[in-house]
Amino acid sequence: MNARLRREAYRRLLEELAIWERWGGLSGGLVLDYGCGTGWLMQRLAQWGFKVLGLEVQREFLAEAGSRVRGLGALLVLYGGGALPLKKDSVDLVLAVGVVRSLMDRGPLGEAIEEWRRCLREGGRVLLIETDNAALRRKIRVQGIREALQDAGFEVLAWNPIRKTGWWGLSLVKTGLWPASLYGWMARRELGCRKRGGLGTRGKLAYLGEFRKGVG
Repeated sequence: MNARLRREAYRRLLEELAIWERWGGLSGGLVLDYGCGTGWLMQRLAQWGFKVLGLEVQREFLAEAGSRVRGLGALLVLYGGGALPLKKDSVDLVLAVGVVRSLMDRGPLGEAIEEWRRCLREGGRVLLIETDNAALRRKIRVQGIREALQDAGFEVLAWNPIRKTGWWGLSLVKTGLWPASLYGWMARRELGCRKRGGLGTRGKLAYLGEFRKGVG
């Protein structure tokens, strides 16, 4: 496994832990994986007992996602933007990992948020993870994502950094000096320290936000 694959494996594990920390008490609801990519999170959500609908704009990613979730009862849709192919008040959870910058290439963030709100049941939640980097800042400040959801009437349940794209622990992972069997230990430590403001706060941080749809 090369450095890129080791980094990707660690990042995915940490993000999965962060998501499960927020959603671990839930099961059986309908999750919209908005920008499901190759389906690695869809697969885990389905295994956790959720019903999952994955939307993706790239056909090759959708094909790989299909192979991951085959037999798990998940649904996949090639999405071209605009209105979501879902009824009003039909979704329990919206998951959006690393999609804000790319979806803003196709339209305003506010339009996507309004579609999330339309599809969510009352009390339904959005959970997103986005990295504060130069590519995102060309579109929006990372704090602007939180503000856009608040402006749309969502209540903030969580907003904090969970990961840093460059720190000594990740360097050990990328070079192969830290064994894969200990990725979980390191990811849990990093996740806890980031929330408490430890392990440094400078550099490119990935933020987790959880938001609840209110009445109205």
